[in-house]
Amino acid sequence: MKRNITIFFALLSITFAFGQGKYGKYLNSKKLALTYKSVKPGDKEDYYQQYYWLVKAEQLKTYPHLKDVKPVVLYEFVKKVNPQNPTKKLDDRGKELRNTAELSLDQYFKNKNFQNNAVLMYNLETYVDPSQGEYFTKVDPEKIKELVPKEFFGFASLNKKTGAEQNYYLWIDKKKDDYKIVSIIPNEKDNKQFYASLKQYLPKYKFQEKYMPTVKKGTKADKTDKDFYYIMPFEQNVDNIEYKTDDFENFTLSQVKRTGEAWIGVEKPKK
Repeated sequence: MKRNITIFFALLSITFAFGQGKYGKYLNSKKLALTYKSVKPGDKEDYYQQYYWLVKAEQLKTYPHLKDVKPVVLYEFVKKVNPQNPTKKLDDRGKELRNTAELSLDQYFKNKNFQNNAVLMYNLETYVDPSQGEYFTKVDPEKIKELVPKEFFGFASLNKKTGAEQNYYLWIDKKKDDYKIVSIIPNEKDNKQFYASLKQYLPKYKFQEKYMPTVKKGTKADKTDKDFYYIMPFEQNVDNIEYKTDDFENFTLSQVKRTGEAWIGVEKPKK
C-alpha cells in the first residue's frame, strides 16, 4: 500500500446540502443504525441503501492517506459508483433475493448487531444489488487523489467483474457552496470552438480517459485568471494539450504541444 500520499482537506466553512432521500441527513452509519425502530416498512429501501453508502465511505476513511478527507467527499464517491437500485426495476428473482436479505437485516438491526458483522454485510450487499449488476464496481482507495488542494479530487472505480476502470472527478464549487461530480473532457456539442481549435492544431488528438490529469489553479493575483482550472490530460512527450475552465462546462484550449516540440500558446488574447 502506498502510504506516502497525504491529503490535506481542512474543515470547510461551507454548509453542504449533501444526501438524497429520506435518510440523506445522516453521515454516520452508527447513528443511522440506531434509528432503525422508527423506520417504516415502506422506507426500508432508502434506509438500507443509505446505510450501505455510509459503511463503504467509512471503510475508505480507514486508509491512512484518506484520513483527512471530509466524510461527505468519500460518501459522494461511493454514491456515484454505486447508484440506488430501486425494487420496481428488479426482476422477480432480484425481488425475491431482496426480500430474503431484508428479513435477515431486520433481525440484525432490531438486535443492534451491526458492528463488524460479515453476515450482515453479505445480506446488505445482496439487498442493495441482488442482481449483482451495479455493485461489482468499487472505489479504489489507492487511486483517490487530491488534484487541487481542498477543491478538486479524482478517483478511480474498478469493476470487479470485467476489470474495467473509470475515473470520476469531484469539484468543490466554493462560489455556490456546492460540490459536483464533473467531467474533465469537454462536451463536443457545447464546446464547438474548443474542438475547432484542437482540430486546427492537433487533428489526430484523442483524449485518454484512463489517465488522471494534472490540474492547477490560475494565478491568484490575476482576478481574470484566479478562478480557472488548467487541465493537462497526461504528462508525456507526445501530442498533448492544456485547457482551462472555471465551471467544468465551458472549456478553452490554452496550449498545445506536438511530439518532440515545445509548448505553444494558442489562446486568443483578450480584447
